[in-house]
Amino acid sequence: MAKNIKHFLIILVTFMLFFMPVSKAGSDGVSANPNPGFDGVKLWSYNVDIRSNYDYFWTALNPSKYIMPENPIIRYYANNTDEIQIDYSPDNGDYWQNPDYTLKIMKGDCEDEAFVWVSIHRAKGHKAIVVGGYLFFDDGTSIRDIWYEYVDNNITQIKFVTPVVSVRKFYKEPIFMFNDKMSIQDYDPNWMTK
Repeated sequence: MAKNIKHFLIILVTFMLFFMPVSKAGSDGVSANPNPGFDGVKLWSYNVDIRSNYDYFWTALNPSKYIMPENPIIRYYANNTDEIQIDYSPDNGDYWQNPDYTLKIMKGDCEDEAFVWVSIHRAKGHKAIVVGGYLFFDDGTSIRDIWYEYVDNNITQIKFVTPVVSVRKFYKEPIFMFNDKMSIQDYDPNWMTK
C-alpha cells in the first residue's frame, strides 16, 4: 500500500511540474503584465477653434474618444494600481489631454484626471462616466467643473478632482455625461441602471 501511495505521489508531482504554467513575473513579485511604457505618447493635437458647446461648456467635438479603456497604458494601470497621484495643474483655454498623456506627465486639471479614472474604471469593467456641471458654493459663487462617477461592487461613487471642493461646502448640478460607449448627453441620475 505504501508503495502505491509513493508511486502515485511521484506521478502526481511529475504531472504538476510538467503541466504547471510558468509565470512570466520575476521572483521580485512584479506583475506579469509589463508596463507598456510611454514611448510615442504625445498630446493629441486638434484645432481649438473648432469646438462643441454644451450649456456653455467647452467640449471636444467627440468627447467619448478621450475615454480609452483599451489603451495598453490604461490597462496596465487598471491591472496594477489603485493609487495614482496626478498633480492638479489648470491650463489656459481648457485644453483637453488624452489620458495616456496625462499619465505620462502626471499632471492635469479636472477633466484630464476624470478621463484617466473613467478610462481605468472602464478597463476594470466598472460602469463609469465623466460628468460636467456646476458646483455652487455656500458663499453664492459657482464654477463649471468636470468630475466622474463610477459603480464598484454595486456602490455608486462620485469623485471630484477640483481642489476647492475639499475646503468649501458646495452642491452640484450635473449637466451632461459621457464615456467611451455613450456620446455626450444630458445627465441622467439613473445612468448606472442602463
